[in-house]
Amino acid sequence: MSSLAVVAATGRTGRLVVERALAAGHEVTAIAREPGNLGLEHPRLTSRAADALDPESLRGALAGHEAVVSALGSTGRGPTTVYSAGTASIVSALPPGARLVAISSAGLATPPDAGPGARAVSRILRWVLRHPYADMARMEKLLAHSGLAWTAVRPSGLTDRPGTGRPRVSVGSAERLGPRTARADLAAYVVDHLADPRIFGRVVAISS
Repeated sequence: MSSLAVVAATGRTGRLVVERALAAGHEVTAIAREPGNLGLEHPRLTSRAADALDPESLRGALAGHEAVVSALGSTGRGPTTVYSAGTASIVSALPPGARLVAISSAGLATPPDAGPGARAVSRILRWVLRHPYADMARMEKLLAHSGLAWTAVRPSGLTDRPGTGRPRVSVGSAERLGPRTARADLAAYVVDHLADPRIFGRVVAISS
């Protein structure tokens, strides 16, 4: 994939995806409500102002790209539609079969090999973060019926620590991984697997 659009590019994860993609040689379009907040300059970087909840504003910004990464996220624990409504806008702006990677959360599933302690922690987190998780679940359901070459990447608890360069990955989110994921590892995985057909139409759990 040589032409990549990153939605919510000014967030902590989105910015790292932009940086990793530029380092990998991609042409990158950074999309955000206020793209100037990204504070990056690069000959292969274009910034576009667009609202992820407005399909019309996204349509022009996403046109012509080979792949799209959605780093949309909500703040707080209250009810939200950022994930599902934002993803719906992106899907409506893309042609059938387009490549879309969306950031989700490992909290949506408890692997079958998780022990009692891990299951107890999972239940607590699901209650505390029930509103964001519910919207992420709506997002993933929408992806599954989108007709796109989609992937939902599910990191465990995100941190701003340096990446390990050796993230643990579970395609299908079927294995118990670590409790934390460095955003740098998440960004690297997303960019490095943009064209990997093995994860098209799949959820992928990741941790550092």
